[in-house]
Amino acid sequence: MSEIEEKGYREMVVAQDDAQVDTWAADLFIDFAKRIGVGTAIAAFCTATGLDARGFQRAFLVGGGPDHVVGIDTAGSLAAPIFELPKAIAGLRRIDPDARQKLVDFLVEHREVMSYTA
Repeated sequence: MSEIEEKGYREMVVAQDDAQVDTWAADLFIDFAKRIGVGTAIAAFCTATGLDARGFQRAFLVGGGPDHVVGIDTAGSLAAPIFELPKAIAGLRRIDPDARQKLVDFLVEHREVMSYTA
């Protein structure tokens, strides 16, 4: 895979409406978790969005995620079912006025993980 140029990719993402940014962020989150692991995906999301473990749980819950599914895996990383991870994106939108910029950063920082299907 060729490297995707950051500046051009950022410009393309920024030009999208909120719904598209959220959809792409959700797809990236799921793809990331499938390819590299749930704990790694959550850690990357938290780094890009400035959330700690409690912040992730809060965003997840506010976004509609069930409280009994977030936990700690055997490696000590946060864990949640892959199909529930996008709930954190919806929750971030509700609790953080800078959510859009943080989601754009998440997409740009991890653009090489994203898979595209026709």
